[in-house]
Parts: sequence; C-alpha cells; structure tokens
Amino acid sequence: MSQAKIMTTTDTNNIYKWLVLASFSLNSISNIFIFSALTPIWSSVAIYYNVTDYDLNWFSNMYFISLFTSTFGFNPFILKHFGQSQIFSCILTAAGLWILLISGGNFTMGLLCFGLLGLGESLYYQVPLHLSKIWFPHEERALTTFIGQYSSNIGILFAYIFTFYYFQEVVDENEFKTRYENIILYNAIFASFVLIFNLITLKRPINQKDSFQIRDPLWLSIKKICTAEEALLDLLSFSVFIGVGWSYSTLFNIQQYNIGYTAQELFETNIFYQVGGISSASIFTWKLHSQSQHGLQQSYDKYMKYIVSIGFWSLAIEIVIFDQVPLWILEILNFLIGCGFAGYYSILLESLQEKHFPAQELAIGSVLCGVACVNIFQFQVRFSVSYYDFRITRILEIWISNFLFLNYYAFLLYCCILQNLIQKIRIRSLNISFLQ
Repeated sequence: MSQAKIMTTTDTNNIYKWLVLASFSLNSISNIFIFSALTPIWSSVAIYYNVTDYDLNWFSNMYFISLFTSTFGFNPFILKHFGQSQIFSCILTAAGLWILLISGGNFTMGLLCFGLLGLGESLYYQVPLHLSKIWFPHEERALTTFIGQYSSNIGILFAYIFTFYYFQEVVDENEFKTRYENIILYNAIFASFVLIFNLITLKRPINQKDSFQIRDPLWLSIKKICTAEEALLDLLSFSVFIGVGWSYSTLFNIQQYNIGYTAQELFETNIFYQVGGISSASIFTWKLHSQSQHGLQQSYDKYMKYIVSIGFWSLAIEIVIFDQVPLWILEILNFLIGCGFAGYYSILLESLQEKHFPAQELAIGSVLCGVACVNIFQFQVRFSVSYYDFRITRILEIWISNFLFLNYYAFLLYCCILQNLIQKIRIRSLNISFLQ
C-alpha cells in the first residue's frame, strides 16, 4: 500500500513539474508579445503616440534598461523565493499591459509601461537554467532549458505573424487605433490568465534542497565567472553573437526597405529567421537530450561550433549578394542565419554551467542577459541618436562595417578558444556525473 502511495506521489510530481514549466513559458510569451507585436506596425504605432519612428525606439530602450538594471538585483529574491518571484513577474507584466491600455496614446505612460514589462522579464529571462536544475532530473535538463528559453522566441514569432495579418488591410487611423488597443487588451487578458495559472502552480521545487547543496553562493559565482581565466574571451566572443541574434532582423529589414522591398517581403524574411533559430535549437537540443538519456557525454562544444559556423558563413554570403539575388535565396539565407545566431542560447547556457560548475545557474543566465542588453541597447541608441546628426544611410554603412568586423573577429576568437575549452568542459562533466 505504501509502495502504491509512493508511486502515486511520484506520478503527481512528474506531471506537476511540467505544469510549472508550462506556466513559466506562458509568462514569457505574455511578456514578450506586445514588445514584438510593434515591429510590423512600427510607423503606425509612432503616429498613434504622436512621436517619430526613431523616438518610438525608446519603448525598446526602456524595456532593456529595466531588464539590465534589475536582473542582478532580483537574483537573491528568485533564489530564495522562486515561486513568488514568478508571481511577481506576472503581476508586473499584467500591470504594465493594463496601464498601457488605459493610458491610450500617452507616450510617457507608454515608456513607464515598457519599463514595467522589462522588470517583469528581469524575473524570468535568466531563470530557465535555474528552473531546470530545481525541478527536473539531470537527464531532462537540456530539453527543459530549451523549452523555458525558447518560449520567448515562440512568443516573438506568434506576435509577429498575428500582428502582420491583423493589420494587413488597415489604412484608416481610427480603425488602426481600435485594433491596436484590441491587441493590448487581448495581451492583458492573457497575462492575467497566466498570473492565475502561476498562482495555481505555486509550490516548493522538488529538487531545490539537493541543487543548492552543491552550488556556490550567488555573488561568488558571478565573481568567478567574470574573473575566470577564459571568461573574458567567452564574453568577447559570445557578446557579439548575442548582439547579432537580437539586432539582426531590425538591421536587415532596414536594408531591405532601403532598396525597395515590400512589407510582405520583410515579413517573410523575418519569419524565416525566427523559424531557423527555433528549428536549429530544437534539433541540437534533441540530440543532447538523447545523449543524456543514454548516459553519453553531451557534445556541447561540437554542436556550438556547428551552429555558429552556419550563422557566420551564411551572414557573410548574404552581405555580399543580398541586393543581387531573388527573395527566395534571401529567405533560405535568413533561415540559415537564424539557425546560427538564434539557435544556440540554451545550449550555451548548459555548456557554461558545466564549465563553471559549481556556479549558480542564475549567475550564468544573468551575465549573459547583461551582455545581451548592452549589445542591443548600444544598437538602439546609436540608431536613434544618429538620425538627428547624420545621414541615416551613412550611419548604417558604418554600423554594418563594424558589425561585420566584430563578427569576423569574434568568430576567429571563438574558434581559437574552442579547442582549449573542450578538455575543461569534459573534465567538469565527469566531476558533475560523479557528484550526481
């Protein structure tokens, strides 16, 4: 009888941990949706708020400023009260959306709302690796980290598709205003539902005690990551890749627009990029998951090299030929670039966790989050400010030159350090297997 009770409890926990992951993923989608939904209707949204297209970039800037400035500060709260931290994230997201709806076309209130959304993201963006460690066994962690991390990408893809088709035939300003406010309303209702769902799934993590016993303190972990022998090389290389992944679509769409591509064609290339990233991450995550299920050494280093190489060479080819080839070739190249620059993040997190073990997972996620925010904020500010001082085409030419130079430098740097890291990762993996 006691055995049956134990089996029932185990089955319940197995189901419950997936519900927790689902609630986390839904929060991620609800938070990123309105941020991504602006892209296909950018100019019309700027008119709605009575600002220029370039001033509207400050919605994005506020989002990333809030994310960057609060990510590290929230980590102790997440570490001690994981469930409550996710509830707080849902509250910030829902509050930001409802205020955005109520405030209408008030640009200042819009900035405040996107700041709240950024605060909401700062409570979950660095969490997927940590969530996997406290809720799931070792053999499932590659898969669950991927699901948690790429739920944002699913939200971005869905928001982009929905918004593009929802506004495709809209030309009247009043009709646009109604539909734009409808999108915010739908998003706010969804975020409120996600808040309720997270309240239902609030529970003490299954593996919390065991996970914390073999981890360094949070701030010591951050110090070790940032002062380790190879950490500077990691940040120099991966920071560029993260920056490419976050800013590529915007930059390339501007270039397409400048040579006469239609909104439909810009939409299609964006979709291919996003689908490429999700597809690449799915395939290589499944390979890692299969290796883990069979007790094999996980090939993080090999897969990372494949992924980044695909992205780099595809980008190099595209930059040379993009104004001389038909759209379908650009779509294929965008798919491959997405595979390379948007398909490695969850694998990178797992790889760095093994490399820096026993560092806290939140420390790893936070450092990468900070690097990503610095890169995207640098691009946003540079693009916004430059419009008022120089010809925009000249600025784009300069930025692309820097973009390619840094990308090439980072690629070579990555290849040079990769072989040096292989042995360290393997040794760390053996130590982890022994401890677990």
